[in-house]
Amino acid sequence: MRKILVIRFSAMGDVVLLVPVIRALVAAYDDVEVTVVTRPKFASFFTDIDRVIPYPADVDYTYTGILGMRDLFGKLMRRAGYDVVIDMHDHMRTIILRSLFKLFGVKVVVFTKGRPEKKQFTRKEDKNTQRLPHTVERYRQAFVNAGFDRITLTEPAPYFSVKSQSQEQLETWLGEKSLSKDRQWIGIAPFAAHVSKVWPEGNYFKVIEEWLSNHNSKFFLFGGGEKDIKFFETLKERFPEHVVIVAGELKIKQELALMQMLDLMLCVDSSNMHLAALSGTKLLSIWGGTHPDVGFGPYNCDDQSILQISREVLPCRPCSVYGTEKCYRGDFACLTFIKPEDVVKRMSEALA
Repeated sequence: MRKILVIRFSAMGDVVLLVPVIRALVAAYDDVEVTVVTRPKFASFFTDIDRVIPYPADVDYTYTGILGMRDLFGKLMRRAGYDVVIDMHDHMRTIILRSLFKLFGVKVVVFTKGRPEKKQFTRKEDKNTQRLPHTVERYRQAFVNAGFDRITLTEPAPYFSVKSQSQEQLETWLGEKSLSKDRQWIGIAPFAAHVSKVWPEGNYFKVIEEWLSNHNSKFFLFGGGEKDIKFFETLKERFPEHVVIVAGELKIKQELALMQMLDLMLCVDSSNMHLAALSGTKLLSIWGGTHPDVGFGPYNCDDQSILQISREVLPCRPCSVYGTEKCYRGDFACLTFIKPEDVVKRMSEALA
């Protein structure tokens, strides 16, 4: 059995995009075992994949700095003799970690992040906006460079296996709230880590109000954190019979099971967008300061899943790869130019 060590920390969206590639890897090679080193809160994404072992590593508190990476290296080395280490992050932490493996004679492969071309795509002037490879494809190419060239990304979504226990827990939760699939279920995930990716919150009142004037739907609100939940409570107060707060109620695997039941997910460029796409859920994603062509669009979704102001109208787009708190113009027009009626129209087209 060939043993592969994959390292990826970073944000949830970056980590979860590994899932379809690793699933394709173990499907193509029945003689490999993959250990995925990632943050503890992301380990569950890999627990249900055959011959894949998640290794939770708390790099914020337990394994910090050079000494922390040395300790993590020692524990990983004692676990198994790896045939290859693949750095899917290329960050200072992983540079230290992979260098230690290399010193001990282990083959190391680093995925190509594409920093120069991403910088050209997002600079203020004289942009080069040729579509860049998707992050999933960059991950696949790293495995190819490591010698695993039979990987084909042909498996359709969903890419998550939801265990019966999580499904039963979700059904119990739905039962407690007297929820049954007797109408369209629409998810809303309105928040992201950066201001340049967040559509103005007040617009969601208008979207729900206009939608309910013609449809009898339930809206399920996804997110996390006190700020998100506080906003969701205001939506719940306004539309008590039509809004269900998911944030803070379910664990991630139960949320994934719920996403697979949705008719549509309305979201921004965020981890919830990636989770919905990988769950096989139809979605409509609103884009502002970032751009799907940089390599982080919803995986395996067509252009109908994306709502954005064109670069002909706003040539400053995109201003960032991952999002920012600033705006070249100062008014975040990439977000404010998108009106609630535009969103409702596209929702109707998606669910036609």
